[in-house]
Amino acid sequence: MKISLITDEISADLETAIELGVSWGVRDFELRSVGVDRVPRFPDYQKRRLKELLEEYQAVVIAISPGLFKCPFPGETRSRFSVQAMDHSLYQQWHSANDLVRFHREELLPESLEYAQEIGAKIVVIFSFQRDDAGSASAPDEIVAILQDAAIQAENLGLQLAVEVENGFWADSGEHTLDLLSRVDRAGLGVNWDPGNAFEAGDIPYPIGYRAIQKYLKHLHFKDILRRSDGKCDYAIEGHIDWAGQIKALVHDGYPGHISIETHMQPKVRSAELALQRLRFLVQSAGAPVS
Repeated sequence: MKISLITDEISADLETAIELGVSWGVRDFELRSVGVDRVPRFPDYQKRRLKELLEEYQAVVIAISPGLFKCPFPGETRSRFSVQAMDHSLYQQWHSANDLVRFHREELLPESLEYAQEIGAKIVVIFSFQRDDAGSASAPDEIVAILQDAAIQAENLGLQLAVEVENGFWADSGEHTLDLLSRVDRAGLGVNWDPGNAFEAGDIPYPIGYRAIQKYLKHLHFKDILRRSDGKCDYAIEGHIDWAGQIKALVHDGYPGHISIETHMQPKVRSAELALQRLRFLVQSAGAPVS
């Protein structure tokens, strides 16, 4: 089983994150942000420094997460209000949201694919736009078309997009993610399975959610979560997710990809190290080697 670390879950400083990861025996990394800058919009210095660090530590970037399509989708029509001042405010919100979607499609997507190629990352983690309040289980056709276009662009470059399962987005559970990907129906779009996020959305990540998305699985995030009595969730080293069952299923099903550690906890270094220790124990308990 291949384990990777998301660099900014260890440190916002790239050199510190890679140095610590390698000292823990991990040389595969997922790249999301450095300081306040998110991939691929790093200063030239950071891009050059990354290449130097990867060579120095004999490490590789296996995936990047540029936050693609992690934004609202306004659609072709907008909400209206009878009072002009309020209607104008609604128009401005709708127009700004459209501009943001256009930026993601026309600038951030090609830049992300180009940078993934440049640093040798094969997977680009993306999102599925924030859900509206309509209560529909299925994403609008316009979103499906956008994801199809993005997948085709990735395919043409030999890259793999992996849509992250995320609470509040159209791909928020195993069932909804299956619906979305079956409609997109492109090899260039798979799933970044995140059981913690699926649990937060009300899913039963394993076995129900996992079995729904299994054939589309391309990448995976490892974190755990606890639901409090008030219904809110907190991240934890050990929580409600049946990670033992999930790891055994991955081993049984011959999952060939990486599991990236993403704790969302502080203190960052200690939390990442504890999560890594737990993941290694789970993999070894499932009878698989750790790489």
